[in-house]
Amino acid sequence: MHTYVFLDVETTGLDGQTERVIEIYMLRVRQDGSYEEFASFMDPERPIPAKITEITGITAAEVTGAPTEAQLAPRIRSFIAEGTVVAHNLAFDLQFLQAMFRRQGLPTIRRRGVDTLKLSRTVYPRLCIYPEGGGSHRLKNLMYHFGLDDGFANTHRAKDDVLLLVQVYRSLQAVADGVYPTSFPTAVTHGCPTCGRAMHVIADGNGCPVLHCQRPKGCGTTADVSQP
Repeated sequence: MHTYVFLDVETTGLDGQTERVIEIYMLRVRQDGSYEEFASFMDPERPIPAKITEITGITAAEVTGAPTEAQLAPRIRSFIAEGTVVAHNLAFDLQFLQAMFRRQGLPTIRRRGVDTLKLSRTVYPRLCIYPEGGGSHRLKNLMYHFGLDDGFANTHRAKDDVLLLVQVYRSLQAVADGVYPTSFPTAVTHGCPTCGRAMHVIADGNGCPVLHCQRPKGCGTTADVSQP
């Protein structure tokens, strides 16, 4: 039975070759709906930069004494097995996992995964940017777009991001398959009708959402969120 492995890693930096994983969460979901989870801190055996602690809330005290890469890598590889990996910005997570597996003499992941970032860009070429969304195709922005913000904290912790990822993936796949129950105005999904940039959702004087183009040097185009 085929499985999908939704995952997210928190790391000491951006380079998968030189930086290390400090937290991983994986959710293995089978076609029959059954699932298993894997969650662990990982001792990077190096300091955690203050900026990473600021973003994730993960401190040195939390990872000190946690399993090391050498201890966890075999368990992580076994959990993924031959499942299809799903992540938001898949290349980022994979670079850390593949580098880890190589360092530990384990087989790398061969099966092509699913990148919800690429899927979002396919179905929504210029998705509008919601207040606090952070950017057009950010996972947090998709959370607001699909109305998932009441159920997810999106705290930049691995488990929170993976549980959100599952719902975002299902929603994006429904859009791609033409079965998502809500249709969105073109300006919401394809950008400013004048210049093509992603629109920003801004509340007007009555608190109603209005789309505004914020192109540098001014485009000035606005659109009603409810208009097709």
